[in-house]
Amino acid sequence: MIECGPENFMKHKIILFLAAVCLLFGCTKNETQKPVTMVFLPNESSDAMKDARQAFMEIISEAVGRPVEIKTTTDYNIALEAIISGNADMAYIGAEGYINAHKRNPAIVPVVTNSGPSGTLEDALYYSFIAVRTEDAAQYKDGAGYDLNRLKGKSISFVSTSSTSGFVIPATLLVKKFGTNSTDELIQGNSVFSKVLFAGSHQGSQVNLFRKDADAAAFAIPQTIGVYDLIEGEAYQTGAAYKVVEGAIEPFDKFPGSEITIIQSIPVLNAPIVMNTKTLSSEEQNKIQEALTSEKTANNPGIFKIKDSEKKGMYPKYTEKTKLVKTTDAWYDKIRNLTK
Repeated sequence: MIECGPENFMKHKIILFLAAVCLLFGCTKNETQKPVTMVFLPNESSDAMKDARQAFMEIISEAVGRPVEIKTTTDYNIALEAIISGNADMAYIGAEGYINAHKRNPAIVPVVTNSGPSGTLEDALYYSFIAVRTEDAAQYKDGAGYDLNRLKGKSISFVSTSSTSGFVIPATLLVKKFGTNSTDELIQGNSVFSKVLFAGSHQGSQVNLFRKDADAAAFAIPQTIGVYDLIEGEAYQTGAAYKVVEGAIEPFDKFPGSEITIIQSIPVLNAPIVMNTKTLSSEEQNKIQEALTSEKTANNPGIFKIKDSEKKGMYPKYTEKTKLVKTTDAWYDKIRNLTK
């Protein structure tokens, strides 16, 4: 039998008071303190991008008033599944990855992307490359340009079937050049290529080329500025040749002096930062978008590559106008229509 003496009575009063406080303000399992989770693709999961991830964490946390948890990945599909399933609230993924994610979960929408020199969506693009080792480039030469048909029977490395610039865009172009029916024919049965590799990251696709595991490779290098010196041609254009610099970041540090030549350069729409509108409130969505498109973010050396800064930003700062700009699902129809 429980005695209700003065001491026990006071304990019960204290317990009831604390319970009332918890009901009013929340003591445990406080949803407002649940972290916003943001996932990054393998390219942006490297140590070289730690300043960028930290900057995003700080900007988003300040905007919504709660912690932000960053998730890094070593595989494209892991990142996509995280945002599609709701295990992540936000993600930085390629255009094709976004289109697939939105198709499977319409709550996934694009928030911002990085602008071009104009500060608008008009020139918000980067480049997908099909490259070969410079020592082999002559065999693909055709007059002033290069003949992609000479890749038939060769080995090739792609990034992932979910990668816009590392597979979808270059593979779609090759289908047209080769006269095949679909990208499936490029990767099945060795009917076109002698071997097809999927590296899982843009860095890995380049490494396959350096190691001579593949004769050609598809990839993009928007995040590896500073890894290469341009040694011939116009930057990012067909015919450009690059050499890996001494002291480059991993995994490029193992291949100093290696040279590659771009035999096809293809413009690609910039990748979006996306959010799951079912896991973030409308107010939070608006606050995040406003914070990311602010002038403060545009001048954050963790987000953009600011001249003379010790931090390694994620995006190139082409001009003073360059910034993160709002984007929409409809803007990615150009990519979506390629695969129809």
